[in-house]
Amino acid sequence: MASTQLSARANVAVSTSFQAKKSQSATTSSSSSSTRGRTFLVVEANKKVAKKTSVVLLDSIEHVGEAGEMVSVSSGFFRNFLEPQGKAQKATQELIQEFKKKQADQVAAVEAERAAAQAIATALSTIGKFVVKKTVGEDDKIFGSVTAKDCADAIEKQTGKALDTKGFDVPDISTVGVYDVSVKLHPKVTGSFKVDVQKE
Repeated sequence: MASTQLSARANVAVSTSFQAKKSQSATTSSSSSSTRGRTFLVVEANKKVAKKTSVVLLDSIEHVGEAGEMVSVSSGFFRNFLEPQGKAQKATQELIQEFKKKQADQVAAVEAERAAAQAIATALSTIGKFVVKKTVGEDDKIFGSVTAKDCADAIEKQTGKALDTKGFDVPDISTVGVYDVSVKLHPKVTGSFKVDVQKE
């Protein structure tokens, strides 16, 4: 009977040891599989990251940029299309400096235009009033109308400055009197002045 009990205990011990090893093996296998999965995902992600190259465009290309611009494109696109076609150059340090200087010059030119427009706007408001003479009938009603050209001519006569008539905003004027007029001198600058419509 003692022998039978020892045998039973031995079987239980062996069974327990086997189950423990099986569980450990399953855990190790799961961990290894998970690690391999993560490694695979990282490798795949790295494969999909396209390398970028900074280039200066020599021609305007739709959805890429305008000639003279510095843009970032995939290395393959530059190597297989832009460079062989002579449409772009790799942005060397020298080209980058040249590009920055060109940008600075463009900004300076835009600012100079804005400043010139602002000077004209200031002159118009300082002078304040420009005379336009028209033929007048009964009740001080003028014949015809006061046009943008009438206003531009009046300004040029008094200041010597010719302005584009397209920028003027002239109200409907039917009688003699003083009226407010504005003129777009720059995308960011609008000049305002008065037109004194008098009998000719």
